Parts: sequence; C-alpha cells; structure tokens
Amino acid sequence: MLVEFKFGNFRSFKEEVTFSMEPLSQNGKMYNLIETKLKKIPRLYRTAGIFGSNASGKSNVLYALKFIKYMIKKSTKMNVENTWPDERYALTDNNLNKPMSFEIQFIVNDILYEYGVEVFNNIIQKESLFYSPIYQNGSALRNRVYNRIFVDGKPVFEKSKGILQRWCDETLNNRLFLPLLINNYNCQIKEVQEAYNELINNIRIADSHSLSHNFSIQKIAEGEGNGIINLLKQADLGINDISVKEVPVEELMKDVKDALEQEPDKLAELILKSVVSNKKSRVLDIKSYHKTEEGTSKEFDFKNMESAGTKTFLSMSGPLLDTMNTGGVIFIDELDNALHPYLVKYLVSLFNNPDINKNNAQLIFTSHAHYLMDGEHLSRDQIWFTSKELNNGFYSDLYSLSDFKNLNRKNISFYEAYMDGVYGAVPSVELL
Repeated sequence: MLVEFKFGNFRSFKEEVTFSMEPLSQNGKMYNLIETKLKKIPRLYRTAGIFGSNASGKSNVLYALKFIKYMIKKSTKMNVENTWPDERYALTDNNLNKPMSFEIQFIVNDILYEYGVEVFNNIIQKESLFYSPIYQNGSALRNRVYNRIFVDGKPVFEKSKGILQRWCDETLNNRLFLPLLINNYNCQIKEVQEAYNELINNIRIADSHSLSHNFSIQKIAEGEGNGIINLLKQADLGINDISVKEVPVEELMKDVKDALEQEPDKLAELILKSVVSNKKSRVLDIKSYHKTEEGTSKEFDFKNMESAGTKTFLSMSGPLLDTMNTGGVIFIDELDNALHPYLVKYLVSLFNNPDINKNNAQLIFTSHAHYLMDGEHLSRDQIWFTSKELNNGFYSDLYSLSDFKNLNRKNISFYEAYMDGVYGAVPSVELL
C-alpha cells in the first residue's frame, strides 16, 4: 500500500512536493478508507485523483515515480560511462546546482518502508532504505537497512548486518544499490527483497493514451480473461465476448504476399496487426461478438470495428483487475481519456468498494473529470491539484483540497468551486 511520495527538482517541479494517501483532515464522515489497524498509519485511502489545467504538471507526478522505477530496472546494466537523463527543473540556473530528489513510503506485510534517492550530475548523492514494524506488537522504531551518502567525492555506506562491505565498494557511483543487492548479490535480507518487489512488481504506472491491449488480450488468449470480459459486459459496451486466435506465420506471410500484389497501401497495417508480447512472429487475431436483434451472435474485427473508448476500457480492464487481485497500486495518467463519465465513476467505485476491492488495492490517477469531486467518489483528502505558479516562467505545485482550511462544506460536491477557480489549478484563458 502506498503511503506517501515526495519528489523535487524534477521536470516542472522546482520545489519538493508531497503526495499522500493518508487522511489529512477530520472534517465530516470519512469515505473510501482502508482500515489498516496498524500503528502510526491506521487508515489509508483506496483512491486519489490529481486534477489541474493542461501543462500544469499532473503527468509529471507520475513521471517522477516512473523515473525511480526506471532507475531501479536500469541500474544493473549501467556502465561507468552511462548517464541518467537530466530531468532537473530547467527554468532557473539555481536548480541546476541541486539534485533531483525522490522518496517513497509504502507498507508491505505490516512493515512501513522508506526508500529515498538523490541524483546530481549522474552521481547517486544519497540512497537509503529504512523500515519500521508498525503492526500492533511491533516496536514501530525506524530501522536502517542501509544509508548511502556521497562525501568529498566518495560514497560512504552505513549498513545493517548481512550487507557485505565488498558489495558497497564494488558499486559504481551512477548505480542504485537496491537493485544490485537483489540482482547481482542475491541478498537474502527480507526487507531488501520486499522493498524491491513492491517497487518493481506491485506499483504500476500506466498512460491511458499508450495503454496497449497486450496485457488484457494476453490474459484472454491464455484463458484467464473471464473477469475482463465480464467487466466489459457490465460497462454496457455491447460486447458479449472476445476471442483471441493466434495466426500462424505461414498464413500471415500469405496475407502479406497478397497485400503486396493487391492492396499495397494496407501492408503496414497488416504487419502491425495485433502484435502481442516480445515474440515478433506471434500475431493474434482479435474478434469481438455482439448480440443481433434476432438473438444470434455477430463477429467483428476488434481493431477496426470497435470505438476508441471500447479499446481504452479493454486496455485498462486487465491491469485494473490484476491490481485488485494482487492488492497492488496502480497509477493511470488521464483515467477519463475517451471514456464516458459513468464509466470513469464506475472504475473508481470498483476500487472504493471494500466488498469488491477485498485486497485493498489502490488507484491513483490524473484526470480532468471534475465530476468525481462529489464527496462520494472522492472526498476532500482524495482530491489533489497541480497548478502553475508564475515567476517569469512557471513551475508546478502540488497540493490537496484539505489545504483549504476555511471551507465550510463537508464531503459534498466540490466541483462547482473548482470550476469557479476557488482552488486554482484551472487555466487562465484569454479570448482572442
């Protein structure tokens, strides 16, 4: 479960900002909560939405987390001459002399983990992993797994028992230590394994614009797509079933040959047709089935006949259901992309409902769907904003609706006030 994410000096964010899934206020009845029954963190929200005008920094919140995941995955392949992308805030020279900073807190098996990284001029200036046993009989004390800092041009490690000094000495300055412990040194420390697995496997980031059908379609192809198909039925998309058939390479090559001779303009479309996984020779034929007026089933080519919204909903369905099944965390950029407001509310409601979301999965998303600010789908602590703070150029800020302490209304519709600009985070449009 995600507790908190901090980052600073990254892309459009000049200063450090904090995003939290903990309740921040006590006004009114509290909705959509996970009752953790843990020390220090007894409650967390199941969902949260980040709203704001275009180019205000919404997507960069997700990119900051994606950047950390990218570094963890890439570090074991880094050579001394390799460099990390420079994503520092670039609209003032002052920030070019500061590191990018990231810190994430999450709970695994009733243990609170804190993982932090600072990167400056391609050097890992700081990296740390701490944990606190916050179950009822736990001490809740903050324990160090390791703390790495860069002093006078050299890395200095403070570490717990089980981490060899040799491992520290062999670590390049541009590599993260956490993935090396797992992938290079087969470290058996439970806290290292749990933290790594959560960051790599249980925290997902998706972009609704680039969500491919791969995961959902592959689940259907493997015979594990009943939940996905049922979700499409419940969404009233008119689809009764989806079939996935692997096209033999010989058949594909025959189609390519025919296309070259008869319809060369369709060749590119044919080659790119429904390619799934990294097996370039594996091509899937995806069919959707709709009920006719006579009560029979009519087959359609899914790629060419279904709407953009249907394709988006299918793409989201697999990862969302899988996240709920595993009790993970999923971030989605622009949840409302190509979807009707009822479908957006439906997806958020799935995560908010403890009878459906039994494993306490969390959904965090960016959106322009202000209708979710109704006090039911999202209460005040679940509503976050990004805004443009002007200073010659501009930088992004991130804040919660709970920061507005003078609000009189409790858990009722906030979207009218948002659309009136009360909370900021709306564009200032000048008519020509």
